[in-house]
Amino acid sequence: MDLKKKNTLVSDKESAISSISAPAKVVENKRSGIKLKTNEELLRTTLDSSFDYLQVFKAVRDEHGKIIDFTWILNNRRLIEMIGDRVGKSLLQSYPGVIETGLFNLYVQVTETGVSQTSEFYYDREGLNDWFHQTIIKLNDGFILTGQIITERKKIEQEIYQRSIELKESKELLQNIADAIPDMVSVQEYPSRKVIYFNREPYSISGLNADELSKKSLEDRHKLVHVADLPGLQKYADSFASLSNDDIATVEYRVKNNMDEWIWLRARGKVFERDEKGHVISIVAVVQNIDIQKKAEEEIAKQHNILKQAEELAKIGSWEYNIKTKEFLWSEGMYALFNIKKGKKIKPTIYLEHATKKERTTAEKLINVIERSFQPFEKAMNLKIDGGIKVLKIKVTPLKNNKGETEKMLGVNLDITDSLESSQKIMDLNESLLSMNKELNSLNSELRSFNSITANNYNEALRHVYINLETIVTSDARHLSDSGRANLRRAQSAVQKMKLLTNDINNYLELYDAEVKKELISPKNVLQDIMREAKTKIEEANAKIEIEEMPVLSADPILFSRLLTNLIDNSIKFRMPGEDPVVKIKHTKINELKDVSVPLTGMPYTIITVTDNGIGFETTEKIFELFTQLPGEVKHKGSGMGLAICKRIMEMHKGYITVEAEPGKGASFHCLFPE
Repeated sequence: MDLKKKNTLVSDKESAISSISAPAKVVENKRSGIKLKTNEELLRTTLDSSFDYLQVFKAVRDEHGKIIDFTWILNNRRLIEMIGDRVGKSLLQSYPGVIETGLFNLYVQVTETGVSQTSEFYYDREGLNDWFHQTIIKLNDGFILTGQIITERKKIEQEIYQRSIELKESKELLQNIADAIPDMVSVQEYPSRKVIYFNREPYSISGLNADELSKKSLEDRHKLVHVADLPGLQKYADSFASLSNDDIATVEYRVKNNMDEWIWLRARGKVFERDEKGHVISIVAVVQNIDIQKKAEEEIAKQHNILKQAEELAKIGSWEYNIKTKEFLWSEGMYALFNIKKGKKIKPTIYLEHATKKERTTAEKLINVIERSFQPFEKAMNLKIDGGIKVLKIKVTPLKNNKGETEKMLGVNLDITDSLESSQKIMDLNESLLSMNKELNSLNSELRSFNSITANNYNEALRHVYINLETIVTSDARHLSDSGRANLRRAQSAVQKMKLLTNDINNYLELYDAEVKKELISPKNVLQDIMREAKTKIEEANAKIEIEEMPVLSADPILFSRLLTNLIDNSIKFRMPGEDPVVKIKHTKINELKDVSVPLTGMPYTIITVTDNGIGFETTEKIFELFTQLPGEVKHKGSGMGLAICKRIMEMHKGYITVEAEPGKGASFHCLFPE
């Protein structure tokens, strides 16, 4: 050490000793005002005899005056015994951990502000592992630090704290505990059960405060208890007379709260004090609100019952295998599947015991999965149960903890015996149905060919009959009587009606061979085309067609045109005598329909409604059946096929047609097209 540095340290040391001696040993002579010079050796002896360690530091500053370190300029024997003589050494080089622990900033703060600090802290850096108590006081451009290692004291404090918890006799401790827990804690005289202590916090359980409850007699308190629980509560109270000091009495009961509701409580009591003869004179009781727990237990029991019923209905069972304990737990459904008495201890080898000869390899693999490999498994197995064969679909999966370690294997067994038998029956029925469908398609094809050929020939025959009748009427009319000519005309009218019916039947049958070619169409454009083609008929009937704005919809344009043509034709045909027909065509929302008589599937629909002011009719679904005619419809020359064709067109679009009508008030036909 160079001379300059040594002199500086000596000077700092003398300054420190002088400053320390001032508060410690200076005797002020009030009369003369002269300070007595402290004996340095006496001071050293005094400091070295102290039980506290003492250190004096001087600040080390950079060129800007910022403190960047501290150096020791003095330490007493206590510190030297602890860490050696540190005079002249750097604080940060010796103990860099003071930066991270915040101690360095504390030393800087005291040096800069002059405000003393006292603290306790735990330091586990540079080989130290202790609790410290320190006091820091500014000294010139540095500070004095005195302190003690208080690790042992801290251990004693912790020990005292732990022991204090065990001191049940301490009323103050009991109050602190009682106030901190959400339970009702009481000390009661025994056997009178008079409350001599009650915690003041959680009285929402009964809606009473401590003062009110302490004033109530045992009889009054019993009125708050459910009558069915009184015997159990009395048994609980009587048990204290013979209860040992180590035993706990427990009871669960219901009380009425301030909302006039029954809630579940659990009371747990111990002997608190005995007299010199050993008789119980007071007890301590803790009452818990277990209403949520009870409701949860009820819900679990309910869910368990549902699971049990579900397992019975579905013929399913579940199990779990604890890898650590080797415990193999079955649900009630598993015992039912194997027809084994509930509660019998089971091992995974049961699958091998019940496996058929062909399934033994599969059973061995399953057992290995459960007990050793802990891999997923899924397979159907044939098992011998009750003298028959059951087919169980077995699925196994591992249950892992948050560390990715497999803790349990979970399994589900499903009895698919009946399902397989049903599947086989369905396959047989499907094959039979497929064969019948082929035969039916063949017959339908032949029938349609027959109908087409017959209808054409029939039409031709009717045409010849009509022409011949017309020839007779025009050529031989002078030879016929008036009644004869009238009969011929009626015959011609019948022929015409038969020809119309034949044409309508052909039109209906053609729909079964027609292919639906959907596209986005504008209903208004289609209607304008229909009105141009039916212009003559509309004008002759002096009909008014009102078309509102309608959204585009997905439909076959040709079939859509036939649908609306038939509905408009019906509205004009069945008009009210003496009134001009008015036909309104619009878009309707589903909530505007008074009655939807078809089973809608939740699919959105575009609804086109055709409404008229015609003769109306009694609403009936039979109106859409083949050959259905309204009373008096004969005079309108109807075949009864028009609405049946409309219904078939809507079925081809996977939609529906419904009607709302009333005699004398017209009708509204609603066509529902799926979007």
